[in-house]
Amino acid sequence: MVTKVKKAGLLVRALAALFVLITSAEVASAELDRESFSLVGEALVEVGPFDLDVYQARHFTRNSNETLVELTYLRDVPRYLSLKGWDKGFEHIESDPDLKLAMEWVRSNTPDLKEGDRFAMLVKGSATSLYLNNLLVGDSNSPSVARIIHSPWIGDEALDLKIRAQLLGKE
Repeated sequence: MVTKVKKAGLLVRALAALFVLITSAEVASAELDRESFSLVGEALVEVGPFDLDVYQARHFTRNSNETLVELTYLRDVPRYLSLKGWDKGFEHIESDPDLKLAMEWVRSNTPDLKEGDRFAMLVKGSATSLYLNNLLVGDSNSPSVARIIHSPWIGDEALDLKIRAQLLGKE
């Protein structure tokens, strides 16, 4: 009898965990419903001496305080290379001690990326959410993270001014 009760308890916990997972995925999917966003601009990002196509970047807005930058990967990019990209993108702010924790949060929430993956960075006011293929991989309520997360693409000191102009719909 005790084993049946334990098995039933495990089954209930497993079903509850599955419900939470499905509900979370549905909420994330609704939050990233691209139909509710307006596309501002897009750009192909090429890297290296041979200008290898790495990802297609898209910039969306939903209202005055919701901005989404989404990267669709055209090739596998291991995490260590993404971290080098973040380091380059954050070079202009590295001397600001208040932003060091924000940069570390971004780095610690950066995954390995495979061809076809969509990595999305959603900023809603001072909250930031990171998604990989519509699944939440990181959440921050830090205004500093919200301030820097899009800076390599659309910030005042973006890595590539032509890509910035395309993403901002100016080219």
